[in-house]
Amino acid sequence: MNINKSRTLVKIMAITALSATLGFTMISGESARPVHAAAASNAANVSSVFKISDSPTLKGVLQTGLSSTLNQAVTHDGVTLTLTDLIYDGNELVMGIRQEGSTVKTDKTFLDLDKLNISANGKKMYYNTSVSSMPSDPNAVLIGLTKGAIKQQIPDSFELTVKAYVNEVKEPFIFTAPVTKIAGLLSLTPGTTKKSGTFSYTVTSFKMTPLTMQLQLSYKGNFPAPVQKPGRLLYDLADEKGNVFLGVNNGGFPAKPGKEELGYSSFVTLPQSITVKPYVYKLNAKGQLFSDNTGRLAKHYFKDLEMRIYQR
Repeated sequence: MNINKSRTLVKIMAITALSATLGFTMISGESARPVHAAAASNAANVSSVFKISDSPTLKGVLQTGLSSTLNQAVTHDGVTLTLTDLIYDGNELVMGIRQEGSTVKTDKTFLDLDKLNISANGKKMYYNTSVSSMPSDPNAVLIGLTKGAIKQQIPDSFELTVKAYVNEVKEPFIFTAPVTKIAGLLSLTPGTTKKSGTFSYTVTSFKMTPLTMQLQLSYKGNFPAPVQKPGRLLYDLADEKGNVFLGVNNGGFPAKPGKEELGYSSFVTLPQSITVKPYVYKLNAKGQLFSDNTGRLAKHYFKDLEMRIYQR
């Protein structure tokens, strides 16, 4: 089994304290196009941050032309920030920023995270925000905004404003760009239920774009062994080849008892099939997590609870 999971998010620094949240019909939409803000200079030779990311999803949207290649550059006091890439799907907004001229300390980011401000049509975006450094390039970061607990109406098209500060520079680096939500790939309301013993779960909704996937389900009954109290089941999503995309920020307990709203990176293109694979992490004799032969935490999958929610 091949497991795809980005290790780019080596250092995630939460800026907000909000908790993450994440029919049989095809969705239509329009992908974002390359844009250039008039107030910023162009930096055509600056390489893509998405390209050096080890996220299969971000590399995929770059290769298929779904992300915007911006290359907007702003310079203050000999330091240049360049907004290289951008993509938005309604659930998540991801952008890449490079810097030149500032000293980046080990295990630090060049951005002042306390002052980072991102808005849509002039209104602050109350999304969960993370800044992720690149292990392969300390001069590049990914900024990700994901829908959180505060329900905020963001239009499908809007003007994005990013006001960023570098630790050594007083002036803000301001970028503006028109943003358009990319097309969705799939929307399902399967209502299918799987049961094992007294435990059952029902997938109520699944939505997929080239950037993210959202899975909603309800459950009842007693979790099957070996789920530890007060534990819970976790859920992977797999395609027909066994490729698995793991959940993003799905480690906390559900906001509502008996319901799960889970977010995932996406497959970029629609696979032949999608299967929900419930699991728990395995524990050794000392009650500790341990790694399998791939170096990842070992899992116990519940085969009798696996559910295929899509088949072409």
